[in-house]
Amino acid sequence: MSPARGSRRATAPPPESLLTALEALSESVGIDKKDLLETVESALAVAYQRAFETPGSVKVTLDPDTGELRATSIEVTAEGEERIAELPVDSFRRLAAQTARAAVLRHLHDLERDRALEELTQQHGHLATGFIDRVEDRGAVIDLGKVEGWLPREEQLPGERLQPGNPITVVLLENTQRGQVRVSRANRAFVLRLLEAEVPEIAAGIVQVRAIAREPGLRTKIAVSSLDPGVDAVGACVGPRGVRHRSLTAQLGQEHVDVVPYDAEPEKYVAAALGPARVSHVTIDAETRTANVRVPRDQLSLAIGRDGQNARLGAKLTGWRIDIKAVGDDGPRH
Repeated sequence: MSPARGSRRATAPPPESLLTALEALSESVGIDKKDLLETVESALAVAYQRAFETPGSVKVTLDPDTGELRATSIEVTAEGEERIAELPVDSFRRLAAQTARAAVLRHLHDLERDRALEELTQQHGHLATGFIDRVEDRGAVIDLGKVEGWLPREEQLPGERLQPGNPITVVLLENTQRGQVRVSRANRAFVLRLLEAEVPEIAAGIVQVRAIAREPGLRTKIAVSSLDPGVDAVGACVGPRGVRHRSLTAQLGQEHVDVVPYDAEPEKYVAAALGPARVSHVTIDAETRTANVRVPRDQLSLAIGRDGQNARLGAKLTGWRIDIKAVGDDGPRH
């Protein structure tokens, strides 16, 4: 139903509370009054057209000094000319007040979300804890408080079952186009931050994480070193009776975690990286960046690992191509 055209527009201002509320909000939250007015006017135009099914486009203005409400319609004729007509606003005033309030609240919510998103963006690579809001085909939405996190399938741990309402810890990545922050549990940074949270020696700078090689959901190798000769880097990460290691793996499901000592000598580093296999000796070919590894025959399958996983992660961790064979065996086995 459309209000009669040609009516003289009312000059009485809308409820004083509307302008007063806008001014109070502008001062309290530090939002420019002009910005708030534009938000309200845009919402009022949509509400007017929806309520009265006005042909053409509608423009609503609110005088920032008097509070006078004005509505006009703009129609383009077949000849391409614009027809501008005044629209009555008396019957629209109550709806206008409700619409303005809703628009301001929505605007404030969006600003709060954007600020929270910006704060999280500055914490890129840090841990965050939230709750699983819902699980979709392409990923899961995580409730991080004022902001939603997006956990895509490829950033989840393989085989991990996510249930809405359950708490979850993730590492923050970057913003998405949907106003969410992309998060991960498969990224190497997730393991690094979990380890930092568990090992105070890392936070204190005594123990350093030198490299991480990871196949999410399956296995991770972490190389660590100590700046203090009196502190065992691997022991610090494992913790008394393995308590720190267990806390780390509890966040990773079935993923196995090896913590190995970093060594500046590549021979020792490569040998450690292939643990728990026992290595007889390592010869380095610097020109081809290959580490030729010899192991006892009964250690060969352990050194290579299932589907070559142990050797593959050892190579990623050290940066050396690893060629493994049993002692006395001529041909390379990996």
